[in-house]
Amino acid sequence: MTSYFDKRAQTPVETRKYVHFYVAFSGLLFLGTVWSLWDEVVSRRPWKDYQTEYNDLLAAKYDSLALDAQASVDSAAVSQATEAVAAARAALSAEEYVTTNERKTDLLEELEIATREWRFARSRSDAAYYQYKKDLAEGKDATSSKAELDGHDADIAKWFESRNNLEREIAGFDLILEKYTTAVQKAEVELRALLGAVAGYQAKAEKQRQSPIAIHQVVKNDYEFTPFQEVKARVDRCQTCHLGWREELMTDAPQPHSKHPAPELLAQHNPETFGCTPCHRGQGPALTPGFAHGDEDHYWETPLLRGNDVYASCNGCHYNETRLKFAKPYVKAKQVVIESGCYGCHEIKGFSDLPKIGPPLYSITAKATPEWIYRWVRNPRDYSPHTRMPNFRFSDEQAEAVTAYLVSASRTSEFTLERPRGSYAGGSPSEGKRLFEAVGCQACHVTAGFTTVRDVRGTSYDIAPELSRVGSKVNADWLFDWLKNPRHYNADSRMPSLRLSDQEARNVVAYVMTMKDERALDKFSVALDDPDRIARGDKLIREYGCAGCHLIKGMENEGKVSVELSDFGRKKAEQMDFGDTKPIQAHGEQEYLANDDGTVSVQHTWRGWIYGKLKNARLFQTERIAQKMPVFEFSDEEIKLVRMFLISMTRDIPLPAHQRAYDKRFQDIEGGRRVSMRYNCQQCHILEDEGGYVLAKYEEAALGPPPIPETQGAKVQEQWLHAFFKNPTTIRPWLKIRMPTFQFNEEEIGKLQKYFLGMAHQDMVIRDYASVQPETDYLRPGRQLFDTYQCAKCHPSGPVSGEGAADLAPNLAMASSRLKPEWISGWLLDPQRLQPGTRMPQFFFDGKGPDESVLNGDANEQIRALQTYVWSLGRRSGTPIADR
Repeated sequence: MTSYFDKRAQTPVETRKYVHFYVAFSGLLFLGTVWSLWDEVVSRRPWKDYQTEYNDLLAAKYDSLALDAQASVDSAAVSQATEAVAAARAALSAEEYVTTNERKTDLLEELEIATREWRFARSRSDAAYYQYKKDLAEGKDATSSKAELDGHDADIAKWFESRNNLEREIAGFDLILEKYTTAVQKAEVELRALLGAVAGYQAKAEKQRQSPIAIHQVVKNDYEFTPFQEVKARVDRCQTCHLGWREELMTDAPQPHSKHPAPELLAQHNPETFGCTPCHRGQGPALTPGFAHGDEDHYWETPLLRGNDVYASCNGCHYNETRLKFAKPYVKAKQVVIESGCYGCHEIKGFSDLPKIGPPLYSITAKATPEWIYRWVRNPRDYSPHTRMPNFRFSDEQAEAVTAYLVSASRTSEFTLERPRGSYAGGSPSEGKRLFEAVGCQACHVTAGFTTVRDVRGTSYDIAPELSRVGSKVNADWLFDWLKNPRHYNADSRMPSLRLSDQEARNVVAYVMTMKDERALDKFSVALDDPDRIARGDKLIREYGCAGCHLIKGMENEGKVSVELSDFGRKKAEQMDFGDTKPIQAHGEQEYLANDDGTVSVQHTWRGWIYGKLKNARLFQTERIAQKMPVFEFSDEEIKLVRMFLISMTRDIPLPAHQRAYDKRFQDIEGGRRVSMRYNCQQCHILEDEGGYVLAKYEEAALGPPPIPETQGAKVQEQWLHAFFKNPTTIRPWLKIRMPTFQFNEEEIGKLQKYFLGMAHQDMVIRDYASVQPETDYLRPGRQLFDTYQCAKCHPSGPVSGEGAADLAPNLAMASSRLKPEWISGWLLDPQRLQPGTRMPQFFFDGKGPDESVLNGDANEQIRALQTYVWSLGRRSGTPIADR
């Protein structure tokens, strides 16, 4: 049997038919065209549906508001006004109105004809006038041309008169028609007045429904570098779908229609000019969610950041700053990284100038016994469950070797006690406990019976050693020496001096030494002077990077022992080894799962690897892959914060033109911030809306350390601040807690001064106020106002204690040496503006003071008088000038 193809091969070419092929391929071409059009117009345009849905949602909200507004109006009045509108509109059908309107229409047509003929007559007159003047100029007979000109002028007059008559007649008809239209307008105005809000919402709803469907695009030219160091622009179309980012009514709407949750950030980063991807990342030009968010484009290196991870982008422009007002998660992430000492082992952009996080170990045996050192090295959290010191999971032999080296190095220390041994004797534990709880030790140190400050601070670790078992760690001679002068043992210590007398120090020593480790511990007996063991300890300390956090003899110049993190956020999951862990669902809520068979499952993604590594630093270790990173015991929240910080670690930063200018003022502010962070000032004081953790122990905040407002640099004199940092003086003598002496050096004091000046937007100069003298003409009225307003009721001038101390304010005897006179004036005018929440009352309103008998009640004059009197207090032997 001959096949179709054999028969076709035998058919001459010129007689073969191709119609079936043409039909088949034409059909395929048609289907392909239809599919491509559908794919282009429908499946790749979900943003059109989103915009339609958004317009409907917002219009529905306006409709709802309109209904709510309508429910609140007087229905009877609305009904009456509606009937009035209907009646006024019905009157437009009256015979008089219709006839008049028709007649007016006819007259308008006649007026149009008359106006046209008048203009034609003027044109013909101009032409005749030209001919007439030409005949005269050429000496011809101008009689006929003059007659023609006169005829045209007569036509002009005739049509002009006709126009005026028609306009007068039309004006008369307008008066008749206006009577009807005015009635309609008046009725409608009255109805709109009753339904004003309703009509407004209805108009907004209608306008929203008519909103055009269009792509919204932001282009930032010359924004960043490509991987090949070529300047490129950034295109951002996120607002094509996210239309409701600033619409208050869409606060509770579903994505992508909801309002942005942080409008305070948008005030600094306007999406209409700044775009969205600089903060949220994602693929800006894409118009489908999967590709725009990077979920379906597995090769897109910067997928959308979700939740708190979005704050990672702050690091691109603000890597030099440790505090950002509207990015608290990012600030806290940096805080955890700094306080955990990550920069000790890892090179991190912006962290190169930070001091070592741990204490020096040069003279450790003067402080602790070899037995305690061994147990601490073996497992720090066994002694102090909330320590920042991580667990290196050393074996017994390794811990012994490290201890041997530290003890050996400490033997060559030149440290000696400043006072004879036994000087600590004679203290009272009960008095020491009272003093310990009063002067401020609990702001930094936790004891077994008081964990409030730790709980309020919200970290899994303490920023200073817990003292619950410290009596088993240190010896009493060292502790007495330490309390009297912490810088004697550690020249760079952050521990301040509380200016304790010898007896006060003895009392605190007696109390602290009662807090011991009562557990039964194995006896420690190891030959610590074995050279091989010491050499092994030397190698281990170098290998594990202990010198990254501690000063250790012979290792002062050791480098970083682990990988640089400055571009870690760009690392691919494919470059990470997950060891023997089992994978769990990517992008799911479960991030770490301990299986029944003893194995662990994590998400095999970049985020999953980081979570597992921070949860258990040795998680991915195998027989062939040794890992030395210690275990930090981070809380779940801290793990996510550190992960967010690592996401921020990329070298993808905008060009300088798009960054916040890190000028001299910001550098000065940041320098002071770092000093305040180093010495943990926020444990006691509220700085930049953060801190003040010790206030939790007081029933009344006024009995604790005062907040330090951002206007502090405008308040106190620079020279007073310098002297105060050098040697703190008592400002509020009724407070039990003491401002300690931190033994700042001149550089640190200068940074703190500039920090306060910069935060208060003051000139970075040190001014001398000693030459400022009170205006004598204002002293007496100032004294009178001071008494009238009972200022001394809150501002004492002598010793105060006991009941009611929390209601007192600073002693004004120091005003002339402490406060800036211009600040006093601003404070008197509006205390709440300078320090929100203050209990200082406001006396002056609308340019007037409450006592009109003094200086005619003029607020400015009275403020000037009060400022002058307050400035005079305490200038000479404590006697106000006004009393002389």
